[in-house]
Amino acid sequence: MLSLHTSPLDRPGTGDAGGMNVYLKGVAGALGRLGVEVHLYTRATSPGQAAASVVQLAPGVTVHRLVAGPLQPLAKADIDSQVMTAFADAVANQTPAGLVHSHYWMSGQVGEQVASAWQVDHVQSLHTVAVLKNRNLALVDQPEGEPRIAAEAGLAARAARVVAVSPAEAHAIEHDLGVAADKIAVVMPGVDGAVFGPGAPGHLDGLPGELKRPQGYALMAGRIQPIKGQDLAIRAIAAIEPEARPALLISGAPSPAHLDFASSLRQLAVDLGVRDDVVFLGAVAMDRLAGLMRGAVVTLMPSHSETYGLVALESAACGTPVVAYNTTGLHYSVANQVSGVLLDSRDPAIWGKAISDLVANGAWRQALSKGGVDLGRRSTWDLAGRGLLQVYRSLIGP
Repeated sequence: MLSLHTSPLDRPGTGDAGGMNVYLKGVAGALGRLGVEVHLYTRATSPGQAAASVVQLAPGVTVHRLVAGPLQPLAKADIDSQVMTAFADAVANQTPAGLVHSHYWMSGQVGEQVASAWQVDHVQSLHTVAVLKNRNLALVDQPEGEPRIAAEAGLAARAARVVAVSPAEAHAIEHDLGVAADKIAVVMPGVDGAVFGPGAPGHLDGLPGELKRPQGYALMAGRIQPIKGQDLAIRAIAAIEPEARPALLISGAPSPAHLDFASSLRQLAVDLGVRDDVVFLGAVAMDRLAGLMRGAVVTLMPSHSETYGLVALESAACGTPVVAYNTTGLHYSVANQVSGVLLDSRDPAIWGKAISDLVANGAWRQALSKGGVDLGRRSTWDLAGRGLLQVYRSLIGP
């Protein structure tokens, strides 16, 4: 498996690490439990990583941090052809595997070269389809350019199989990129039940005392970038009358290209008079995130687009209802009126009412909580691993 621009060892919610990183760890671990030997190749971003280049991620799963380009973090826009060529050469010099699976389009450009050198099949996962993202773009966001769109179409056309993480992504790969349906497999994410499940809520140590209010708090988790819609979450909280308003906790750090957006969110909270109602936590460890989910009244997913929306499934598994925008992959990670509520509008007043209704109606929250826990228990990484193994076996046999 190849993940050039971000490591599966990186904390989700930092830099360019997000749902793809969680997916990689989840399916790789599941494949290891199924007896598959998995080698995950990524780029070393510090001298320390280069020195400790081999990390055992899980039984049967090894992460290799290879030197390719400068030993420092690089924004995706700064990963040029020289870095890609160096990474491709470094991977090709490793012991050949029976199959190459690239994650994200930049990895795919390397993966094709490696698969050709090793004379094995190449499987491509895009995780975010540029055309689909552009169709649901936030007003302040920049569209993905034509070079990436063309690269994704070419990679998908040439790959032996294309793996999508949701039917929404599969539809875009088929209808926007022109890939035959029988070449596309859908392997949806699972949830780590040992981390994300019902139990005691996390502590709020270190947070301002006024946030510990009778209405509780709403939680939003994810990288801070326009497509995630943190601005709508803040506007929704501001639309609730102060005496009925929960606090809003925002977990996640800005992507390197979106530092200005992060600053604008803080100013938005000031402008709307909710500066004392909104706390930016930065990126938190997965176990703390799970605790925060268990303690939240509701988790908000106002994304303009999600390939799947793994945070929604993780929250549901913890027993916390989700309020989400009814778009793309969120159709599949949120079971409407079972694990949460899907809204067709981006009107902050409508979002504020949905949040207020959940705060006020404990019986409804409890019903959605039960539905979410049941959904989480049915959505396992082992199931995803078996699905991925079927894809591999269709190419290289049992």
